Amino acid sequence: RMRGRSSLNCRPPPSRLRSAAAQRLMRALCRPIPPLAAPRARPPRRLAHELLPRILQGSVLPPRVQDLITTHAESLLPPPAALRVKLPELGARLDRVFCNRELRMNDVKVIGFDYDYTLVSYKWALQDLVYERAKNYLLQRLRYPPSLGECSFDRSFPIRGLVFDRRHGVLMKLSYSLAIHADTVHLGRRRLQHDEVIELYGDGLHVPMGEISEHMIILNDLFSLSEACLLADVVQLAIDADIPFDPAALAADVSSAISWVHLSGALHDTVAADPNQYLEPSPRLGEMLEQARLSGKKLFLMTNSSFAFADAGMRFLLGDQWQSLFDVVVTLAQKPAFYRRDSAFRVMSQHGFVKWSQAEHADVAKGRVLVGGSLRELARLTGWTGRQVLYVGDHLMADLAEPRRQAGWATAAIVRELEEELLIQTTEQYKDYHTRALAVSSMLRRLQSLDLPEEERDAALDALEAERHRIRCCAPGLYNSSFGSVFRHNADSTAYAFALKQHVDLYTSRLENLLAYSPHHRFYATRCKILPHDPD
Repeated sequence: RMRGRSSLNCRPPPSRLRSAAAQRLMRALCRPIPPLAAPRARPPRRLAHELLPRILQGSVLPPRVQDLITTHAESLLPPPAALRVKLPELGARLDRVFCNRELRMNDVKVIGFDYDYTLVSYKWALQDLVYERAKNYLLQRLRYPPSLGECSFDRSFPIRGLVFDRRHGVLMKLSYSLAIHADTVHLGRRRLQHDEVIELYGDGLHVPMGEISEHMIILNDLFSLSEACLLADVVQLAIDADIPFDPAALAADVSSAISWVHLSGALHDTVAADPNQYLEPSPRLGEMLEQARLSGKKLFLMTNSSFAFADAGMRFLLGDQWQSLFDVVVTLAQKPAFYRRDSAFRVMSQHGFVKWSQAEHADVAKGRVLVGGSLRELARLTGWTGRQVLYVGDHLMADLAEPRRQAGWATAAIVRELEEELLIQTTEQYKDYHTRALAVSSMLRRLQSLDLPEEERDAALDALEAERHRIRCCAPGLYNSSFGSVFRHNADSTAYAFALKQHVDLYTSRLENLLAYSPHHRFYATRCKILPHDPD
């Protein structure tokens, strides 16, 4: 009917189409047909392939294993989110208080403080002083070889939480299960080879609990850093001079020297005479303590140190009226025996001598300094019991374990090394090690589900285990080249970290971090998997 025209490309005259429906149909038929769109491609999992260069570059994996990983990357590597390591916000982490067990500050009516490394923080000069005084004791009183005089405290060598074995003369780090971290075992200043460690402790690389209490010195507080360094230096001196030695005898000498430094008054007198040389300033401490008092909290100071020593430091930090900030001051407490014994307090007079009579309620009400005493007597005089008391200290065993066990106090630890380790965890190098370790661990688990010949699978697993070990050996060096992190070694937590989890409700790097929180703050524990079957 319509010569020379396509029925799909032109519209018939409107007069031919009487109904509106017919007109709409014709318009639809005449509309140009768009070309068909190509099917949308599924985006590839880019992160898995992008990670391959990072995992393979610089690795010790054989070419055959690298080819296997490249071929099966989609199956071997975890989802992108599992490998996306975020660097923490620096400020938000450094001043954070970490929580092991829930604690409501509204329920806390009393806050107690240790003195050393809690209310006061010391400069490295204190470690130098302890080391030098103890070294001189060995040289002058015990007639050690003059070459010891050339040694000095090395802050880069020891960490908190080491143990010294009096049988073999070695310093080392233990895991939470008392397994020996073989690459941390040092005889003097030399790191032992793995086969040497096996020769000393057997294939199990484990120390029974009984042997720890009988043969080992646990170096768990910051004052022990100088002791650990001196122990290593004395052993190294004997080795270099080819002098036959009994490690237990050397350990006894060093222990005597360290005890003399602390008990003779030589250390305290030197620090008290020049607090600016040894104490870190804390400009906001007084203001924060005052705010805690204004919120209704009772405050007390309890220290093993003498009043004269604590008084010199507190005057330096808080001024001459520092005692007005505390409801109770206890000196020469002799923790941890303080928590277990049943001894009365004595009172220090205004003239500085200790009275012969027992302290009573009136002495506490007048703010007089208490001497000695016990946990039971403190509860009788003040009525402070249970979790209404939060005690803050730095030594897990001397300060924090016993009040939790004996009286149910809440506890908080000041762990100065935490600040440095958090700084390290913000670095790109740490992020790289962490990402690679996660990827290799994932491949070890997933490789066994692939349909591979047994020989090829085992060879790949062996190579990946070697690569994981290599990464794990590199990462601890970011913290300390000799012993690694205070809190972790490879996939295990250290014995120190385990004790921190066991005995402490809260922990942070500085006391000011804790005092900066609202007196009504509620601390909630970060959820951690207790066993592998727990949901993420």
